Amino acid sequence: MNLGDFLAAAGHTGEAESHLLRALSLSDGHEFRTIKISVLGSLCALHEQLGQHGEATREAQLALRIALEVGSAQGEIEARIALGRLYLHAGQPGPAEQELLQALELARGSQMPKEQVLAHEQLVRVYRQAGRLEDALDHAESLRALERTTFDTDRDRQIRNLTVLFEVERAQQEAQLYRVRSEVEQEARQVAERQVLERTAELARAQHEVVARLAIAAEYRDDTTGEHTRRVGQAAARIARALGWSETQASVLGVAARLHDVGKIAIPDAILLKRGRLTPDEFRQMQSHTLIGSRILSGSRSALLAMAEEIARSHHERWDGTGYPLGLQADAIPLTGRIVAIADVFDALTQARPYKAAWTTAEALRELQAQAGRHFDPALVAVAVDVLVNLHEGDSLFLNLYDSQEAPPLAEGEASQVLAVFEQLLMERTRELELARREAELSAQRMERMALTDSLTGLNNRRALEQDLEQRTAPLGHTPFTVLSLDIDGLKILNDTRGHSAGDALLNAVAAALTPAFDGCGQAYRIGGDEFAVICNQVITAAELHARLETMALHLQQAGYPNRPFSTGAAEYPGDSSSAGDLLRISDQRMYQEKIRRRQTRAAQPV
Repeated sequence: MNLGDFLAAAGHTGEAESHLLRALSLSDGHEFRTIKISVLGSLCALHEQLGQHGEATREAQLALRIALEVGSAQGEIEARIALGRLYLHAGQPGPAEQELLQALELARGSQMPKEQVLAHEQLVRVYRQAGRLEDALDHAESLRALERTTFDTDRDRQIRNLTVLFEVERAQQEAQLYRVRSEVEQEARQVAERQVLERTAELARAQHEVVARLAIAAEYRDDTTGEHTRRVGQAAARIARALGWSETQASVLGVAARLHDVGKIAIPDAILLKRGRLTPDEFRQMQSHTLIGSRILSGSRSALLAMAEEIARSHHERWDGTGYPLGLQADAIPLTGRIVAIADVFDALTQARPYKAAWTTAEALRELQAQAGRHFDPALVAVAVDVLVNLHEGDSLFLNLYDSQEAPPLAEGEASQVLAVFEQLLMERTRELELARREAELSAQRMERMALTDSLTGLNNRRALEQDLEQRTAPLGHTPFTVLSLDIDGLKILNDTRGHSAGDALLNAVAAALTPAFDGCGQAYRIGGDEFAVICNQVITAAELHARLETMALHLQQAGYPNRPFSTGAAEYPGDSSSAGDLLRISDQRMYQEKIRRRQTRAAQPV
């Protein structure tokens, strides 16, 4: 069946039909009726593609009959949508409308947004063809609202998952560096120096890999190779060296510059890949990638990531103050952002895009000079023109940021500085070996606590939540309990309009409100981004949960956050599931259902 689907997508319809008919025969022979529904759906789509609408209709009708017999809601919905489409093509709007309305009702009841979208699309066509324009408009508006809600939910989840993964990677690197420092305290100076150098190099390479992968993730939709980010990093580092920066500083800039557009991960394809001119609303949404990128990179103690945050936020500012997102002017724009702005525009001009041919180097340099004093720092343009005139692929004079033979790995500080910090400690503890061992044990315990604690709010983090859930749902676990997922509403808007410090204040306020609200009942966690969780020690009733959430809302109101700015969802063990992962997914799904209901309620209220 899969081979048939792949071959049909590739245009090999004859081979596709052969595989699908074979799959149909096998499903009949083994009485795999659920699989047979899927095979019939694939055959229906293939024959509809080939213009064989009679065969396609018979296959859709058979798939519907089997779906009704086995009670497959998914199969029934897909078959009715296919029949609606085929009846419409055959000039039978009545049967088409009947099938599509039934499919829409089933999709709503089963909470299948994708199938609801398909049904609305076909109903718009049915009513428009029948001249019932008001009905067509109703379904078009429902379709638009559903697509917007689905996109908002998917984008929120994508940003939250990316932030969580990045925070986990950063915490692991910090924990590894802490472990290296603990080893330095217990070893001889010569051995420790070699290990620190080796481990520092490993950490630097790991950090470079994270940066490279994150940069490619932001570019993958219109630059699958990541070459644009690499070239911008190279050009920025070369300009910095021409300004007199040290080799290490220029290398840091070259790596950090790769993340200048990381915020584009949250921009929809319809805007990011649009060939024509953007509308004012689309352009404003595109501009938001600067603030999104700086938020993703914020809060790190790493000099590299701090520089990347600064670049992500400021590389679209303009020397004359007409840039975005803050409208900074002249020297108020960070120097790193001014450098990367030149490197970014130069690479964009000299590379072919779907909407333009590549400019020559000479043409691009003349454009940089024309924009000096308006878009770019004129002093930097003068330096950049001399640097970029000979820049090309494979430049042997250019620093390879990832080749340890040509450039030493970057570090948070020189290894000798790290050793100097611990040298006196080593001397003082030489005579007290047992005390040093006890100190090492305490350090390990502190490191473990750090790995299980959220640095912003002081609550336990996602790793602690997963460990606690696994322990409670272990084979010997038998005590029922409730998992509560909680998500802050509107944190992104707050960050964009009032700054990240205001967003962090709201996160801390929620953490402070969770503690008294669930005191004596369970443990609270911040599991990443704007999402929190609570494990209640027993199954909590709906009335008790409502009371505790009202207590939490009251604390937030007293802290200056009215209107209950959060959504929640709960799952019970073992009633809903006996799996730790399923409990989290179920509570998270119910939380998002409440979030959607709250959005729809707010949208329906009069202004």
